[in-house]
Parts: sequence; structure tokens; C-alpha cells
Amino acid sequence: MKRMKGNTIALMVASALAASVAPGTASAAGEVVFGCWGGASQARFQERMLPPFEKEHNVTVRYVPGVSTYFTSQMQAQRNAPELDVVCQDDGPQSVARELGLLAPMDETLVPNLSNVVAAARGAENVGVGYGLIAMGIVYDPEALEKAGVEPPKSWNDLADPRFKGRIVMSSIDATPGLFTLIMLSKANGGDENNVDPGFEKMKEVSANVIEFTKGADFSQYFQQGEAWVTVWTNSEMARFVASSGLKLNFVYPEEGAPIVMPMLSLVNNGPNRDMALKLIDYLMSDEMQSFFARESRIGPVNQNVVLPADIAEGLTYGEEAVSKLDKPDWSVINANRPAWTERWNREIER
Repeated sequence: MKRMKGNTIALMVASALAASVAPGTASAAGEVVFGCWGGASQARFQERMLPPFEKEHNVTVRYVPGVSTYFTSQMQAQRNAPELDVVCQDDGPQSVARELGLLAPMDETLVPNLSNVVAAARGAENVGVGYGLIAMGIVYDPEALEKAGVEPPKSWNDLADPRFKGRIVMSSIDATPGLFTLIMLSKANGGDENNVDPGFEKMKEVSANVIEFTKGADFSQYFQQGEAWVTVWTNSEMARFVASSGLKLNFVYPEEGAPIVMPMLSLVNNGPNRDMALKLIDYLMSDEMQSFFARESRIGPVNQNVVLPADIAEGLTYGEEAVSKLDKPDWSVINANRPAWTERWNREIER
């Protein structure tokens, strides 16, 4: 059985980028500095989402592309003179930045759309807000299971069932799917983030069914080649893969719950243009922009006033029933223990 351990490339890149950052410079008058994802996300923001905001407020949004860990490093380097006003980060790295005091709470009176945001998307003490809901659950190939006469999975514990032996592909603990699998197996067996022993014991059983632990969270080739029947993936990533490949996959909200995965917007502590930064966050929480995120990025809206047509809503974390199935991980506990868990995983699971 081939097992691949996660690497540290992302951290090395973040460190290299942080080392090149000079002390922050104040943004120009009439400018708000927005640190967010590069690639296709940057194109969507700059070409289609930000221009109406710039026109309405007579402001320029200076877009700084990057990843979550880079923005944390940049904010640390510029703590005394921040350049950034608003940052996008995944919820895990965002919690690290919050604990480091790099992010500021938002005044609800200045971000009125916060009152429309579902509780699951609200950051601790109003530090940050999720701008999309994504669920991490079990994904399976219905045709492969039907052909083999195998029942679909319903529980996290089903990953350990021998009926899936040699048919599961999964991330290592270095990537979020592997990490969340450990936590949810703990919860499914009497533990939680504060007691992962039950999760490790069950994960040993799951590992007997795994054909490969991957370095990242791209499982497409395993399904395209018919090697894998089951994985742990987000509904958003699965939907994009299905749309591009034409393959049929199903997403399961396990009976114990599905961990929430959120891209978040945060106000940088002592950023140079606080008022306009709050207006930008409020704009991205609006009904119109939340509908845009659902259509274009395939993430569920956090604004509960948004009404999506059935064809757009399909497969998204949308509506009371789907939101009620979400499990919100305790990132403070996870961040404090992840290095030890990773060492233990490498010793007990991927040996």
C-alpha cells in the first residue's frame, strides 16, 4: 500500500514571501487594500465584483493576491504599520491570525448585513465573517457502488467498513480533509477535539481500506481511473469536479455531522482605511454578492435572505436543513494540538 506524507511546500512559500515583505506603507487616499486569493478568484473579484463597489464609493480597491498563510505572515511583518485593510483566509489560518491579535472585531452598526448572516458563519467576537458555506463530508461514486452491490456510506464510521477495502483515497492529516476525518471519527466514537484518542483508534481501521494518502485534496484522477469509490471531500470541490468531468458523484452529510469549511473576510487590526474596509465587507455580504458567490464559486450563501433557484442551489450548503447538519470545529484547540497530532499520525497511521 502506497502512502504519501504531506509536505511543507506551502509553509516554505509563505515563509519566503514573508521574508520579502517590507514594513507596511499606508494605502493611498481613496484606496482600500484587499488581500485575497489569486487565479480565477482574483479575476472574478477584479472584473465582475469589485467595479460596482469602486464606482459607488469613488474608491480604488487595490487587490493583493496571496494565500492564507502568506497574509498571516504579512500582517505579522507589518503589525505596526499595516498595508492591508481586508483579508481573505480559510477559517483555520484565520483563527491563528485572530489569536495573534492581527485582526480586529467589526462594528455591526457599520456592517449592517452582518445581521443577516447565519450564526455558523460569524467569527468569534465578530472577528471575521465567512462569506460562503462549504461542507466537508463523504463523497462516493454511485455507479461503482451499485455495480459492486455495496451500500453507500452514511456515517464517518462507515469508512472503516471492510466493504470499502482498497477503495478509499484520502488526504493525510496535513490537508484539511484528513484532519477533519480524524476529528469527526473522534466525535463519532465518544471523543472530540479535546480527546482524539477514539479518532486515532478508528483511523487505524480506516487506514486498512485506504489505497493512498495524498499530499493534497485533489482526488479527481482516482475517480476518473475507477480506482476509488469513496473519499472525504467538500461539496464545493466535488461539484466543480463533476461539472468539469461529467462523472457522477454523490455527497453525504454523515449522520454525526459535516465539518464546516469557510473562506472568511476579516478586518485587519489598525488597517489604514477602516471605514471603507467595513463597507467592502458589508458589500460582499449583500444579497447580490452572496448570490454571485453561489453561482460562480459554488459555495453556499451565508446571507439567509438569499433565495437561490433550484438549479443553482443543487449540491450547495444552502437552507436550514443543510446548515443544521454542519459541525463547527474548534480551531483554537486544533491549532494548539495539530503538531502533536501530526507526529502521532505519522507514527501510528502512515507508518
